[in-house]
Amino acid sequence: MNKWDKIFQNNPKYKPLNELFLSKLLQKIQTEINPSPKTIIDLGCGISETVIQFAQKGFNVTGIDFSHVALEKLQHKIDVCKLKNITLIHADLNDYKIKLEPDIILCNLVYTFIDNKEFFLKNVSDCMKKNSVFILITPVKHKGVKYTVVDKPGIAVGFDETLKKVKSFFSSVNIYHHDYIGFREDYVTFLVKK
Repeated sequence: MNKWDKIFQNNPKYKPLNELFLSKLLQKIQTEINPSPKTIIDLGCGISETVIQFAQKGFNVTGIDFSHVALEKLQHKIDVCKLKNITLIHADLNDYKIKLEPDIILCNLVYTFIDNKEFFLKNVSDCMKKNSVFILITPVKHKGVKYTVVDKPGIAVGFDETLKKVKSFFSSVNIYHHDYIGFREDYVTFLVKK
């Protein structure tokens, strides 16, 4: 049993994407990038409800995660909702080669846990079509700011280095900052085009 199986065995609580945020994000994608996206991959889907949110909106969804336990629990939720447009894949994002060409690729609160970020970003770029979009949502740390445990700096990545790395693999990067509960927490959504 890997460390993620142990974590998901304890039923951690993860919130789905905020519905208002999701609606605005999809509207932006449909207006500026792809008027009719139909497929999405959720990289590091865990047990979150995000795959269900997108499936209920009519998307064909593929969820990929390294934890068998998370995928089993998520499959149970999918079965309860009687959704047929979701496929789950067990894979390690550090070395899994994405074979699909989805309209949307989502990586929500997982990026910090990926060891081989260059491989990951190149992999995402390689599977994108001309009108695909990559949505990377991650907590970030800023230079010169002192963080405390409450701010959860352990799951955050450096903003400057992440932006530089993302820009080295993609031609267009838009950035949206989100304020969350912590005093200094900053979650960033990178909306990325090939």
